Amino acid sequence: MKKGILIIATSLIALNSSYAQDWGWGDSGGGSSSSGTSSSAGSGTTGAAGAGAGASATPTLVVPTIGTHYDDPPAFHRETPYTTNDGRLGIDEAVIVPYPFLREADLKFRRRIWRRIDCRQKMNRSFTWPKNPVTQIIYEAATKGLVRGYWTDSLNRVKTPEDCYKEGSKIVVTQIQNWRNPEDDEDLVDTAYYDMFKWEKIVRFEIMEDWLFDYKHGELRPRIIAIAPMYEEKFPNGQTYELPLFWIKMDDLRPTLAKSEVFNRFNDVMRISWDDLFNHYRLFDSYIVKTTDWDDKYLNQRTEFQQNGLATLLEAENIKNDLFIFEHDLWEF
Repeated sequence: MKKGILIIATSLIALNSSYAQDWGWGDSGGGSSSSGTSSSAGSGTTGAAGAGAGASATPTLVVPTIGTHYDDPPAFHRETPYTTNDGRLGIDEAVIVPYPFLREADLKFRRRIWRRIDCRQKMNRSFTWPKNPVTQIIYEAATKGLVRGYWTDSLNRVKTPEDCYKEGSKIVVTQIQNWRNPEDDEDLVDTAYYDMFKWEKIVRFEIMEDWLFDYKHGELRPRIIAIAPMYEEKFPNGQTYELPLFWIKMDDLRPTLAKSEVFNRFNDVMRISWDDLFNHYRLFDSYIVKTTDWDDKYLNQRTEFQQNGLATLLEAENIKNDLFIFEHDLWEF
């Protein structure tokens, strides 16, 4: 009898261990975190922690080793043509158009500005075009290791694709019925699972750009330096903040954007690339959230603008107007 009980207990322990590995979580002492062992967590699905006795266990996210693919050619995102090619270059053969030549001696003025692009605005509807959303292109470029991601807008510390993949994900604690007592509907136990971040949740971008005055050509023109998709994070104090998932240099992202089509509501034949939209035509609506200052703070973080959204927007308009007046005052009429 004792031998039979020992065999049953050994089988239950093996079954529990196999269950923990399949769902990518372990006990509170240190769960299974080796890469590539969990197909569900590695593919971005949510793994649930056990109920009852295992309710106190913390789920562990298992991220497969992604590695870097910086040398891979950029994949084009476009609809397959059905017409005979007459020799013109297609979107799959597109290359980036270089910026106008600018000497360091001709650069007499520079002002750095941070802007927010809200994809839900009417002018930015093309950002969420279901056939080719730029939110997916930029997110997968960093999470698949196709371009370098950075932790901050200082662009001095590289963020690995694995860290980009985990950013924005969180542990969600909820209650389910106790499986040990299925007859009682009110007997609930806590359970936790890892809620993976999806690119569909991206509704805003933040861009960091420089406004440059070219003394030789007499032009004040912008140049986007980096871009970051944003996500919302709720803190214990009850407030929700927008934080960047990662930062990407625009120069690293341009080859991929140049091979990606943008929806044109006027003519389906004349679709431009995302590189044209961002860096040449600037066909997006945005608002200023930060400019270079001694304290390096966003406008809504300054003491005079806290808890006052209207004053923050008015200050953003003042910054934009200052740039206009600066360029206007350069000339005499």
